[in-house]
Parts: sequence; structure tokens; C-alpha cells
Amino acid sequence: MKIKQIFALLAASAALASCSFLDEYDPNATTAGNFYTSEADIQTSLNGVYQSLTQSYYYPYNYYFTDVRAHVTVVTDSGASSGIPYQFYNYTLTEENQYVYNRYTQLFKSISRANTLLAHLDDVSYSTPEARNTYEAEARFIRALTYFHLVTEWGDVPLVLKRLETKDEVEANNYRRPKREVYQAIFDDLDYVLQSPLTDFQPAAECGRASKAAAMALYGKVALQCACDEDLASEKSQFLTTAIDKLGQVWGMRPFSELADIPYNQLWDLSTQKSCPESLFQVNFVQGNADLGSIWNYQFGPSTTGITSYKIGQMHNMTTPEVYASFDEKDVRRNYLRSTTVAGVTYYHTMKYADLECGANGYGGNNWIVLRYADVALMLAEAYYWQDQAEQAKTYLNMVRKRAGLGDWSGSDLRQGIYDERLFEFMQEGLRWQDVRRMYTNQELIEHYNAINSNFSVKDLLLPIPYNERVLNPDGLYQNPGYNVD
Repeated sequence: MKIKQIFALLAASAALASCSFLDEYDPNATTAGNFYTSEADIQTSLNGVYQSLTQSYYYPYNYYFTDVRAHVTVVTDSGASSGIPYQFYNYTLTEENQYVYNRYTQLFKSISRANTLLAHLDDVSYSTPEARNTYEAEARFIRALTYFHLVTEWGDVPLVLKRLETKDEVEANNYRRPKREVYQAIFDDLDYVLQSPLTDFQPAAECGRASKAAAMALYGKVALQCACDEDLASEKSQFLTTAIDKLGQVWGMRPFSELADIPYNQLWDLSTQKSCPESLFQVNFVQGNADLGSIWNYQFGPSTTGITSYKIGQMHNMTTPEVYASFDEKDVRRNYLRSTTVAGVTYYHTMKYADLECGANGYGGNNWIVLRYADVALMLAEAYYWQDQAEQAKTYLNMVRKRAGLGDWSGSDLRQGIYDERLFEFMQEGLRWQDVRRMYTNQELIEHYNAINSNFSVKDLLLPIPYNERVLNPDGLYQNPGYNVD
């Protein structure tokens, strides 16, 4: 009997055990029926929604699905974990890849937590009339953010916007919906956030919570992604108009004058990171805490101690020599890349996530910055470029270059110039895969990466639907093109 047939029998007997968008327990492992009795319970549940962003296959291992996959960073040990991580870099992913399965299920668990909270908002009374709608806005922001990751990585995905209570409900919702519907659900959630009583900005002590400014930036990013999606080409003009409107609004809200007024190191210095006015949304971590601390200071560090961490570095997400060489020598951002040599090959680890104060356990206090104003500026540059407004595009491009210590852009290929700037600005911040999907058409992307690695083909435009999920509904959870499934 084929291995896949054996797995199919096991999966069928497990029934709904793998239905990842049904997170059967509340964040606090208490049944939903008796948990929500006060506003404090709502707050605890909302903290659980935010906490889901810190789980391994949400942001901690995000780099496999973004920077490594975009071939700007590398997994230095190709045999690690039976070669599973290397499949992202070598374009040999299969539907059995455990990391892909973990990512898919984690994202849907985050959505399930948000849906559970939303289902119980009206079970309790609140201290102020605005409190209930503020909690809803925060949960819907996280749901929108999570669906953005899902739709840009897998395309069509199940769209679950309520808590599923029964096996029948799960089976009825366990099928892929067109990505146009998924994008619309994201916009609907963000529209709610923007009309809610949620504050425009959060104070430093609450930098890990959603805000209207963060929602506005995410709205613009989603619209820009749609504008560059060939399947939505008939609406490109409208999406670009929306992107410029939302990004322009959030840029106008900025709590500073010029981007160059904010030193680049203010984003990464642990003493200033939470209060940095450039940041729009961060995922919070707690220094020295094995459950709540971040791992990148040693995970992205060299295989020695005392450089980025006092824990031995694992050399994940290393910048390639080719990318390092493309930085201008005067670029202040290049200073955050330091060389380290393994088996005669030189790679570059990042200092963005260094934490030498967290102690020997290595769990850092570095936050993960999801949205910041340099991203807004460069997305405006992109949007104006796609609208054939080159001078406007260069204005925003040069704002970012000025902060980096560089002169105005003077190249001949503005599209390349903008996306190169995004590479330099957001190196090892987990944005590159979405960037290249906007930069290139599908055919251009295939040709570009196939020239780098002949394994790259149409299948690598999207991640595979995990086998353990697909077997539950082979027709409804159809596989993405190129994975050659039976």
C-alpha cells in the first residue's frame, strides 16, 4: 500500500483532528460556555488572541515563508530537521512538509481565537460604552492580518468568520474560497476597525496592541497587494486608488516631521524600540522569559556567544553574500549585517535582534515589528510607480534613502530601485516574499527565480495545501498548481 494511502486511512479515522481552523479550546483551556462572565474575561481572551502571534509558526518562524523563500537569506545547514527547512530555499517543497502544515494550522488557530472572542462579546457587560467595540476592533485587526498572510501564501483558503460549534459546521466550512472573497473579508474587518472607537496610536506601554493607524497601513498594504495580483487585474486602478488613499492618510497622521529625524537604530535599540514613533504595530516579547521571550537574537546569530546573544547562535536566516554586496558602502543599514564564515562560506547575520542583556537562556526582549512608517513610505512609492507618477514615487523613495545616509535615487529602472530599497530597508524583517509577488508578474517571477535555481516553477508561486488537511476534503481543499498530487 502506498504511503499516501496509509496516511489517508489514518487521517480519515482521525476525522476532524486536523481541521486547523477549529481551535476547539479557548486561549485559557476553559470551555467557552462558562468562561466569559466579565469584561476581565474578555480582556484575558483578547490577550490570548495577541499571544497567538508569538507562537512558533506565526512570527518566530515567519522567515522560512518570506525571506528564505525569496532567496535573500539562507538556512546554513541544509540537512537540519531532515532537510525540511532547506526545501524553502531549494524550491523542493511538497505537501507533506511539516513546517508548511504547522504554519497553516497556526494561522487558522489564531483566526479561531479571534472568532471565539467575537462570538462571546455580548455575553458580558462593560465599564464603558466604547469598550466592547474596541475589543471587537482589536480582534478583527488580528483576523485581517492573519488572513493576509494566508491569502498571500496559499491563495484560495477556507474563509471562517465565526466560531464553529459542531462537526457539521466544520465540515461545511472546510473548503477553499476564492481569494477575492478572502480579500473582501479583510477589507470588511479593517473597515470596522477604522470606524470603531479604537485609538489612533497606542502608547509605548501598549505598542503590541492594534490601532487605527496600524489598520490604515494594513489596509493600504492589502490594497496594494491586490493591485499587483494578475487575477484581480480588472480592478487594478481602483485598488491603487484605495492604496494611495489609505497610505496617504496614515502618512498624514505620522507623529514626526521627517523620517530622517528618526535614527535607524531607534527601531532596534531595546531601550527605544517600544516608544519609537516610526513603529505602527509590534508583537511584544518579554526579555529572559522562556515562554514569552523572543528567539531571534540567538536563532539569527552566529555560532559563537557574546555577539547577538549569550546563547550559541543557530545561524538561521543568514543574509547571502550576493545581497550584502548589493548594499551601498555608505548605507547605514549595512552596518546591521556582520560577517560570519561557515565551511569556507561567508554569510551575514543581523544585529537588529541582538540582546546581550537577557542572560544565558537567550530569550530576548526584541519585539517583532509588523508595520512601520518606512514601509508606508515605500508602499506609496510603489503605488505611485504603478500609477505612472514617477516623480511622486521618487519623493517617497528618497525619504527612506535620506535616512539611510544616501543621496536621491538616480537609476534608470525605477521599479527595480523601489524594490531594491525595500530589500535594504527591511532585510530580515520577513517582508520579501510579498514584495517580489508585487514586483513581478507570475511569468517574470518564474523566470527570475528559475535562473537562480532551476527547481523553481509554477508550483512555487504558492505554498502547497498540507496533505493532512487536504485529505479531509480532497475536492474542497484542492491542491495548488504544480504539486502533482494523485
